[in-house]
Amino acid sequence: MSVATQLKRLAVLTSAAAVVLGGVAVTPASADVIEIPVSYKVSGSTTVKKTGSAMNLGPGSLKGNLIIDDQTGSVGLSADLTLPPAQADISLIAGLFRIKAKVKVVPLGPSTGTLADGTLTAHAKSNMEISDIYFGILSAPTIPLPTLPGACKTKTPIDMDLVAPNIDITSPTITLTSTYTIPDFNNCFLADIALGALVSGPGNTISLDLTSDVS
Repeated sequence: MSVATQLKRLAVLTSAAAVVLGGVAVTPASADVIEIPVSYKVSGSTTVKKTGSAMNLGPGSLKGNLIIDDQTGSVGLSADLTLPPAQADISLIAGLFRIKAKVKVVPLGPSTGTLADGTLTAHAKSNMEISDIYFGILSAPTIPLPTLPGACKTKTPIDMDLVAPNIDITSPTITLTSTYTIPDFNNCFLADIALGALVSGPGNTISLDLTSDVS
């Protein structure tokens, strides 16, 4: 059964539950749970507010289950998000300074969420790791800054709530967006201060396109 067919089935089940249970408070002793496997290819981009620089993300994957409470009609999500390392390229003061680095998002557990009133909301918690940092002055970034693999990362996890309003769950592509805060960095040696000044802070944006993977 394809993902699109499964999601159509989900829409029917959810709508039927809403009609049957509308206006009725139900507290089941043991709810029957229906799990519908979903698999998406993930791509997108994120923009750092302080520098205005954009970074492409993916292609990655989101694989897990939509979870339906067959008695209440509530719909939840539990899925694992995987993204490959991305390349950041930051230009400052009209190109006077340039920095490039490898950025890796490390999820701290599955992404969870809900589907209600046509809006998909997903919550993800992750660390951001930085490696292979180079900078340049009036030239390409070729001067390395030392970092240890897996050591240079955000001091605290990034908490992100991604939202797709008014979705058609049978559509081949769903777009999730969020505004989020990048915490300060730790164990980056000389780059600690630079990353904090250039990257850390609120108001960063992200957009992820989920495309049905029916393979």
